[in-house]
Amino acid sequence: MAAFRHSIAGIILLSFFLLHGYKIPNWKSLKTFGLNGILMLAGGNGIISWGMQYVGSGLTALICALTPVWIVIINRVSGNQEKLHPYAVLGFVICLCGQFFLFKDKIKLFDDPMFVWGILAVVLSNFFWALGTVYSKNHKTNEHPLFASALQMIPGGALLFIISFFRGEMQHVAPSSEAIWALAYLIVFGSILAYGSYMYVIKQLPATIVSTYAYINTIVAIILGWFWLHEALDTSTIISVILTIIGVFLVSKNS
Repeated sequence: MAAFRHSIAGIILLSFFLLHGYKIPNWKSLKTFGLNGILMLAGGNGIISWGMQYVGSGLTALICALTPVWIVIINRVSGNQEKLHPYAVLGFVICLCGQFFLFKDKIKLFDDPMFVWGILAVVLSNFFWALGTVYSKNHKTNEHPLFASALQMIPGGALLFIISFFRGEMQHVAPSSEAIWALAYLIVFGSILAYGSYMYVIKQLPATIVSTYAYINTIVAIILGWFWLHEALDTSTIISVILTIIGVFLVSKNS
């Protein structure tokens, strides 16, 4: 699903720009786009697509809210020697408290090994997404953001196709009409519009500011998961949402 989503979106965008006179960039730029696509689309989106088979959307969204924290850490490790503001440190602590409230009533779920692997997949995907965000920010090109997105989606989608082939997933492709409509939605609104927009703002704003989209994503996903998928919205989850958003806000604002 992820392979089809990104590959089709990439081909649509690439065709549009080539028909409007854009030229394929040099090999150096292609390598940058390729690595970014592998980090964010194969590593970030691909891994989380697998993990969400075993982890609810609300729980996934709360873990993903920590993406700005990962970005701050990667920025520091990659050579930014500025000291963390005390409020940013406080933000880290609050985020950890939020994760405690998130999981304290879900300990029994860890008896299922697939749930554990699903959680690890979500965390790992966050790391790859944050790594790709910082990499993209530090390796600027002059290409149109949507054109750059296309050049990232195709290698990212290609790698996902290879992985799905060796996992035997290609033998079981029989989507329902509902799944096809969902895929079409993700191609247009998820890959073309949302990812293209993300690539645009990365070039315009600091990575830590860009990552604050995670605040809104978390709230939306929690509400939709409760409303549409009947996922639990208990007191611990609400407290976790509040603490995580406060913590991430402090980390991003004071970094």
